[in-house]
This record gives sequence, C-alpha cells and structure tokens, in this order.
Amino acid sequence: MVDFWYNHFNVYAGKGVDSLLVGAYEQQAIRPYALGRFRDLLETTAHHPAMLFYLDNWQNTAPNSPGARGRFKGLNENYARELMELHTLGVDGGYSQQDVITLAKIFTGWSFRRVGQTTDGMTGFYFDPKRHDSSDKIFLGYRIQGGGIEEGEKALDILAKSPATARHISYELAQYFVADTPPKPLVDRLTHQYLATDGNIRAVLKTLFQSAEFWQTQYYSAKFKTPYQFVVSAVRATGMPVTNGRPLLGTLQQLGMPLYGCLTPDGYKNTQAVWLNPDAMTRRLSFVTALASGRLPLQMVDTQPFSSSVLASAGAVAVTPSIQTPATGSIPAQSLPQPSQLQPLDATQLAATLGNRFSVKTQQAIATSPPQLRAALLLGSPEFMYK
Repeated sequence: MVDFWYNHFNVYAGKGVDSLLVGAYEQQAIRPYALGRFRDLLETTAHHPAMLFYLDNWQNTAPNSPGARGRFKGLNENYARELMELHTLGVDGGYSQQDVITLAKIFTGWSFRRVGQTTDGMTGFYFDPKRHDSSDKIFLGYRIQGGGIEEGEKALDILAKSPATARHISYELAQYFVADTPPKPLVDRLTHQYLATDGNIRAVLKTLFQSAEFWQTQYYSAKFKTPYQFVVSAVRATGMPVTNGRPLLGTLQQLGMPLYGCLTPDGYKNTQAVWLNPDAMTRRLSFVTALASGRLPLQMVDTQPFSSSVLASAGAVAVTPSIQTPATGSIPAQSLPQPSQLQPLDATQLAATLGNRFSVKTQQAIATSPPQLRAALLLGSPEFMYK
C-alpha cells in the first residue's frame, strides 16, 4: 500500500531539492497513513515540502497580496489541477477551469520554511498569510469564507468526501489488485464502502479482498508485474539477504522504473500494456539469469554513500559484466564475488518456494534444460511475470 499511495501521490526525486526530501516524504506523509483515512493522506501530502516543491505550490501567491514580490508574485495552478485530476476527483470528476483557479487561490501561501520562519515542527510546512488570497470563494459549488489556512482544510474536506473521489480511488485500487480493466460491480461496491466509512482505506480493502471478483479464477495471476514488483519478488523468492541495493537500483533504471524516478505527477502505470514488450522482457531475463547464477553482488559490503544521483540513475549494474556506473563509479574489485565464491540458486528449493503454479509447457522446458539454467527459467517464466 505504501507503493500504491506513493505512486498515487507521486513526487519526482530528480527535481531540485526533492532529491533530499523524497525519503522523508514517504516516511512522514505516506507510510503512517497507508491503511488509515484517505483524508489524512490528503492532509499530509498537501503539507509536505516535497509535494509543495514538486508541484510548485510553494511559489503560489495572491498577485496583489503584501507578499507578492520576486518569485512569489502570482498564482500557480499546478498543484490545484493535479490535486483534483490525479489525487481526488479524477479527470472526469466534474470540475471546471474556474474550480482550478479558485483552488489555487485557496492554497496561496502554502509553502515551506525559509530562514526566520516558524513551521509545523515536523515536516517544515509553513503558511504565509502575507501571500494568501483571503477573499470569499465558491469551490465546486461550496461557499468558502475568506480567511487563512482553514480555507485549504475546508477544500480538502470537500474533495475527500466527493463521490467522484470515492469512485476514482476505488477504480485505482481495483485496477491495482484485480485487473487492468476492473469489473464495474466491484468498483461500485468499493465506492459505496468508501462513502459509508468516510474514506476508511482499511475498510475499502477488506471489501475488495472479500469480494467474489478478487477470488474469481479469471482474475488469478491476471496482473503483469511492474518492474519494481518483478525485481522485489524475484529477490524475495530467493531468500537471499541483501546488503547492497545498487544492483537492484540499476535494474530498475534499465527496466524504465527508477526508484522515485517518475517525472510526471500521474506516477508509474501498473497495466500490462505499458511494461510488456520485447526489450523489457530481454532485460528481465538478463536480470534473473545474473541473480540465479549468483553473479549479482547483493551481499557485498557497500561502503559507498548513496546520493541523489543514485536514486535518479543507478546505472547498469545488473545485466552487464562490468559494474562501472556513471552514478556510483567502480566498485572495488576485491569486493566483488570471485568465481570460487559464486553460489547459484538451488532450482529445486526455488521451485518449492514458488509452488506448483507453472504450466505443463513451462515445467517441460525447465526439466529439459541444463541444471544451471533452471532457477533462471523459473524466475523468467511467463507465470512468474504475473501476480
């Protein structure tokens, strides 16, 4: 659920100071609320400097306010638009361009700490009343009395309680857990549960996991794994302890899903059409071949500090013989596993871990292959590509 919600409220690590903020953003704004109330997620993400910087609301200023000067001299609609289009109502959520402008006015002055300013004491959020538009407003048909920060809280209340938001979130959850095109009756029931419980995420998930659709055989293994899900599930299946994450970061980079690396605010897609293609399959197979043979230095003692460039571009460490990377430089040769130290995966043990969920064709291909290739074939099988 942390993966789901971070992607829903995506922040790109490659934008300026966000390279320093994304870890705190996930820890402070996403993880504690992943199974709570959706309204709380709206609150924490709206207040966090990572989001305020990424979608430019930290510069959002009422044009004629006392604080309008320098870079703070006008409305910025970016956050207001994405808050409605992506985070809450959805693209067909029934809002107008005027609602976007009004919401931008509501969030004027929502920024983060600069020298000499007090904050909320944890994340660095700061509300600047000198840059706020304090006029009365009409937002989505609701009258919001002019004031200060409470205007934004009222807007978040309206958005969180909207039936359009309930349907948008319900559709995304059903798509994430059941099918790329989720069944409408399931989305309808999730929407009803969201509205009946005031956006209780745990209650909505309980309805989802107890639904007939979730347990129908036609939806079993119907979801193609994203690169993140594929890499993590492959390593977890091996039971191998990981003390060096750089090869995994490099693999995600090669597979087109670098950690915290989605440039656009809509986040990474989780549908098969995006991730299933010949080049991606070749890279996945190269990764599991290296993993199964024991050639990935996942248990190497890594003494090099991680940097923002590692998050944005970890380099091609997973599928090439060399691990010289533009982001991290070369890893000392003495740290690499030597040929005598390589420990290929036990295919029999791996098969027992994964269970008998392979087709007859896959089982025959594995059985007739050289023993040293069988573990890689298990992890590279069509069945393992789905969850």
